[in-house]
Amino acid sequence: MKIALARFLIIAMLVGIPAAASAAGLSVAQASAIVGLLRAFGAEESIVSAVSNILMPSSADPAPDPAPVVSAPADPPPIVTYTRPSTVGSPYVSSNIGYDLSFGTTAYPQLPFGFGVVGVTRGKAFVHNPRAASEYSWARFGSSAPTVYMNLNAPYGSTATSATMSTPKACGMIFTGATSSDGYPEPTVCGAYNYGYNAAKDAYVYASGQGVLRTLWWLDIEEANSWSTDIAVNDATIQGAMDYLNTKNLRVGIYSVPYMWKNIAGSGFTPVQTLGGKAATTPTWFPIGISNQVNALNSCLTHASFILGSPVWVIQYEADSTAVDQNIAC
Repeated sequence: MKIALARFLIIAMLVGIPAAASAAGLSVAQASAIVGLLRAFGAEESIVSAVSNILMPSSADPAPDPAPVVSAPADPPPIVTYTRPSTVGSPYVSSNIGYDLSFGTTAYPQLPFGFGVVGVTRGKAFVHNPRAASEYSWARFGSSAPTVYMNLNAPYGSTATSATMSTPKACGMIFTGATSSDGYPEPTVCGAYNYGYNAAKDAYVYASGQGVLRTLWWLDIEEANSWSTDIAVNDATIQGAMDYLNTKNLRVGIYSVPYMWKNIAGSGFTPVQTLGGKAATTPTWFPIGISNQVNALNSCLTHASFILGSPVWVIQYEADSTAVDQNIAC
């Protein structure tokens, strides 16, 4: 019975193995098991050899199948948390919408609005905005009190004179003796400080005469105006303006485009101001171009100030290419 069964199995294997091996692709371990089974049932060695050649035609063991690559689950993206910039001392209410008005503004935005920022100069230092009083009157309809800004530039052109550059600091020289590429005398750092100081004084006196008195002034620092290739001259001009306004107990902020600030003042310059005998940080206000209210508010959290350690208080944006500049308070 055992021999008969063995022969039956052997015949079945010989008939079925080629098709099974072809269809299933037996592994080395499976083929070896079949060969061992044939020997266990007493198959002739010629039959065992024939089956072995079918199942394992190569004398060399084939390389084992590669283990499947199981990718480790990806780490979840880190949760990014943002810190709201410090608004201690800010006259604005967070998320309020406001507008800035210049000498060129001809149509006022509709009510209601959160705040208005009024320019008291006409594009450059020592030149006044003739519409400052009327624009300030409109800005008083905001839910927050109006604030103001003045344009500033380095001492070049007709306003760079002995009268604007000789005090309050005593300077041995107010000009270096060299000339700029435009043919203007190059100012000294000391002369530049006095120029900035007196430019702010001139703007303050004019604003006061127009009934424009606020506790926050912005200095508008842009490349459209004249600036020195000597960053120290520019820094002194800015610091001089800030120092004068601090004497009136006015907080001063900087409005600029970040890359312009770097080109004009340098990335390492941090203006210093003191109010009531205590050091105060310098808030910043900068534009982000055409955007929407949500993106502008997000920029309060995601855009670092262009002055190291300074809080971002206002983001300026446009709803479209023809819109009046809108601002959102951080």
